[in-house]
Amino acid sequence: MRRRHDEQNMDPIGDINVTSLVDIMMALLVIFIIVAPMIEQGIEVNLPAAQPSKIDVSDVVTVTVSANDRIYFENQRVTMDDLKERLSNIHAANSNAAVLIKADGDIRYGRVVDVLDAARNAGLSRLAMATKPVE
Repeated sequence: MRRRHDEQNMDPIGDINVTSLVDIMMALLVIFIIVAPMIEQGIEVNLPAAQPSKIDVSDVVTVTVSANDRIYFENQRVTMDDLKERLSNIHAANSNAAVLIKADGDIRYGRVVDVLDAARNAGLSRLAMATKPVE
């Protein structure tokens, strides 16, 4: 710690130079602002277009079928058997739960039917297909 040399007064200086700390924090803030929009938010699918209708999203679980035929339950990759088990567990916990299916527009139709069939066989009757609005 430095001391002042004022006419034999040796008081300690209590000031801390924070200029470099502020510079580093500003640089980190700029980096975060630039990188944040690039962070992946879920699974990328090319949704088909249709006229949208509103659904109640209070008890909705999401099943996604990606372009490479992979199935995701709430953004976690699962097999078809795992999906059937999880949907059965959802129905046991809440029989009024809804399933929102996000399927890529370029996948084969049979894969979507398999997911719909799994939901129906689990006892879930509130099913919805995610689409993008018609332009």
